[in-house]
Amino acid sequence: MGEFIFLFLFCVLGFQSSVLKVTQARFQATKCGDAGPDIHYPYQIKGRHQQYESLPGFELLCKDNLTTIHFPSYGDLEVKSISYDTKNIHLRDPKNCAHNVFLNLNLSLTPFHYFYVLKNYTYLNCSTTLPPPFVEVPCLSASSHHVYTVDSTLPVPGSCQGVRTVPIPFAYSPYLSDSMLGLRLTWDLREPEDNGAINRTRGSHTSRNIVIGSSMCVFVMAVLLLIRIKIRVATRNNYQKQEQLLQS
Repeated sequence: MGEFIFLFLFCVLGFQSSVLKVTQARFQATKCGDAGPDIHYPYQIKGRHQQYESLPGFELLCKDNLTTIHFPSYGDLEVKSISYDTKNIHLRDPKNCAHNVFLNLNLSLTPFHYFYVLKNYTYLNCSTTLPPPFVEVPCLSASSHHVYTVDSTLPVPGSCQGVRTVPIPFAYSPYLSDSMLGLRLTWDLREPEDNGAINRTRGSHTSRNIVIGSSMCVFVMAVLLLIRIKIRVATRNNYQKQEQLLQS
């Protein structure tokens, strides 16, 4: 009976191990440097082997222990942190100008959108400075031009030209830190049909292998159990025959 229990436990542990390998393969975290964010599915580091299909838009770059993500409409942004529970990726502009990102970043062809609620603001390019309450965006301005973000419903002053009206998390304020707010995105996980078909095929193969392995394990245990029962019956019959011979 001890052998049967041992085999049963071995099969159960083997089955659990197979299931865990399937589920944990996607979520085994890696890093780009000691201080970098944990990176796992759906993200991947370009050039590193992973045990799941890559998804467009979720490829990260690792250079000089710095984690970055590339957007064709803007360029590289540093990845400060990733919260997988809330689907929140916190980014930083290497040029320290979040409003330059807001002005030029096009997320329409990516799986991302802003984490915060958006409002339409107009970027103004003015030849002269505007009086309060208008606040100039320093990283976009120079001595010959002055850039402001204003509510899109306000009229454009005579010394200014509207550059673009875009939905962004907030207008510029010297009291709001770019690293604290703004460059936080969330994502929609929509696998392309080809990748989805591949993943479903691989998943079906894995599931089938698990089922086959479990069935074989159950079959072996059943055979051993039948053999043990037959041995017990044969032993009991022999014992009864010996008793009958002794009594006669």
